[in-house]
Amino acid sequence: MTPLRKAAAILFLGIYLFSSTELRQLVKFPLLIQHYLEHKALNRNITFASFITMHYESNIVDNDYAKDQQLPFKSHHDCQVITLGLFVPAVTCASVTKPVTDLNDKHIISNDEFINSVFLSSVWQPPKA
Repeated sequence: MTPLRKAAAILFLGIYLFSSTELRQLVKFPLLIQHYLEHKALNRNITFASFITMHYESNIVDNDYAKDQQLPFKSHHDCQVITLGLFVPAVTCASVTKPVTDLNDKHIISNDEFINSVFLSSVWQPPKA
């Protein structure tokens, strides 16, 4: 793959992921850090785990509720789901040939009643050294 094609593939994959999945929420990650530092300035004993628990497990409405709603993965508006169903029919090739019949074949029907029994018993003889 040429570098130009590789760059174009990465660009289109990025555009697709940021426009149709929740990957765009990662752009809000600096807001999470900034908001954590604001809480850390107000309370020196808060840990990052307790900050995450406070903002994501419990939905507390306080004086910075509007800022809380701007955190990544907190609100899920503008979600788009694009479903593309492709149906590719299986390619089947079937050929029907007409069976060949030969009407000129003559079948001889023999009657086993007239075969000599000595001839039949000679087949089952032990091998001779």
